[in-house]
Amino acid sequence: MKIKRTESGKAQFDFPAPMYYIAKLVRTIPAVGHTLHTLEFSRMKKSIESLKIEKPIYITGLARAGTTIILEMLSKHPDVATHRYLHMVMPYVPHWMQSFADKTPIMLSPTERVHKDRIMVNRNSPEAVEEIFWQRYFEETVDESTSNVMRNDISNPEFEEFYERHIRKLMRDQLRTRYAAKNNYNVARMEYIQKIFPNVKFLIIVRNPFDHIASLAKQDTILSEVERQDPRLLDWTKIIGHREFGGAKICINLDDSNTVQEIRNHWSDKKAYVKGWAKYWASVYSHVHQTLENNQKLAEAALVVRYEALCEEPDATIDRIIEHTELDPKKFGHVKKEYVKTLRPPSYYSVQYTEEEKESIKVITGPVAKIFDYHLTE
Repeated sequence: MKIKRTESGKAQFDFPAPMYYIAKLVRTIPAVGHTLHTLEFSRMKKSIESLKIEKPIYITGLARAGTTIILEMLSKHPDVATHRYLHMVMPYVPHWMQSFADKTPIMLSPTERVHKDRIMVNRNSPEAVEEIFWQRYFEETVDESTSNVMRNDISNPEFEEFYERHIRKLMRDQLRTRYAAKNNYNVARMEYIQKIFPNVKFLIIVRNPFDHIASLAKQDTILSEVERQDPRLLDWTKIIGHREFGGAKICINLDDSNTVQEIRNHWSDKKAYVKGWAKYWASVYSHVHQTLENNQKLAEAALVVRYEALCEEPDATIDRIIEHTELDPKKFGHVKKEYVKTLRPPSYYSVQYTEEEKESIKVITGPVAKIFDYHLTE
């Protein structure tokens, strides 16, 4: 999907209408997706019976931390299967969607994604899609008034059966042996995911709060503006579960409803808007730290990656990622060289904080940032 400008300069959500309405139908009537999944699984059952989901890779962190670039990079490893943009329309049948796409010329040319962050995508680009399933089977995940944290005492056999079958279908369709997913909401679900997949590998991405908050605020502004001019984008973000920005954004409740309310209050106040993002940053990464501190098994399964290290020391950082995920480095050499050459800190935008905003970011995020080796001096 992308944003285009009309002759009058109005921003417009640009996505094929038939695909939009098909996706909306599946969202509105979940039984449609489940029935299609069951049919596809029955057709593929014999070919996926022997497939095992070994060491799946989950990339998570607050939005705009760098999770997309890491998913894109790992998707180029010949062993890794990921969801793709084409799956957004009908995520329940990845094999049939790929077969359909192979027969059509839709979305072949790379275009800049809606985020306006210079990342070019087409229908085969890796994307975060599985949140559609989490919001389908766990409706409370969109409810800010209650904790969204899912620990290892959670049980949902229906979801777990569907989820495992779906991943195996995706792996079989792409002829890959490992599954990788990017999902920012999974910061609240790591323990439950490890319960489902005991040998899971987590990559948790963190970014300097000054730069991170600037990117979050910029993205929220961009999408909010487009939504005002074309309400279909607001509807689309709900359909695909990408609700980090704009009018449909969800604040993850990490066992702290009071903080969620404070964040909401700040977001609604123009003068305190940046303060709201600072509180959200601190809330998310404080939760990450406490979760890893209290769960040794989870800590061993997780690698915290600083976005700055990825951009400034790509060679060593990529090696750490590949070693932690236990992907074959010999199959990744040419991809690594490509990213070592091109990874750089973003330079396509800048932000001017007021002195009050700078102080708020330092005070609110400073203690948590220090845990991740950020010493805020601005």
